Amino acid sequence: MKLNCKRIDFRYQPGEEIFNFPEESGLPFLFDVEEDLTADPVAMDVVGEMLDEAEKLAEKAKAAIKAALADENSPYHNVVTFFMKFHRDDIGPDIAAELFPETDLTKLTFAEMVDFLRLKRFGSLIDSETEQQVFILDLSFNPEITDELMVIYFDLNREIFCITHES
Repeated sequence: MKLNCKRIDFRYQPGEEIFNFPEESGLPFLFDVEEDLTADPVAMDVVGEMLDEAEKLAEKAKAAIKAALADENSPYHNVVTFFMKFHRDDIGPDIAAELFPETDLTKLTFAEMVDFLRLKRFGSLIDSETEQQVFILDLSFNPEITDELMVIYFDLNREIFCITHES
């Protein structure tokens, strides 16, 4: 089957998982879809639509991370604050300098750090709790230096329903 997507010409086998590295797909990030969704043409049409908007979704995710950093009452405040603190203060100045080049780490705010995050993975799966199709975006500073990720979950309405930190 051909994915209904404007940004890439991509073929997949219904009922088989998609897991492609950038050099395979031509995308600047990992692309994966679980096998249950590849068997559903309607779900795959939504994958194509969302894939066309991946960078917009990443920007929306970054805005949500900044909002969570600014709001101590946000359910995501602690997780995003911990993630930022770890990368600025806990990993050591040499590694932090590699993650945030040409930046004065003594003045770098957590909100400014969000701008360094890059989309590293776009995926879709069936959420085990809701049994609905969801989309996952992994954001990272630099996966060659750190395996820590901000993982943002979107529903079919392009609304964020979870932000978590994974490694």
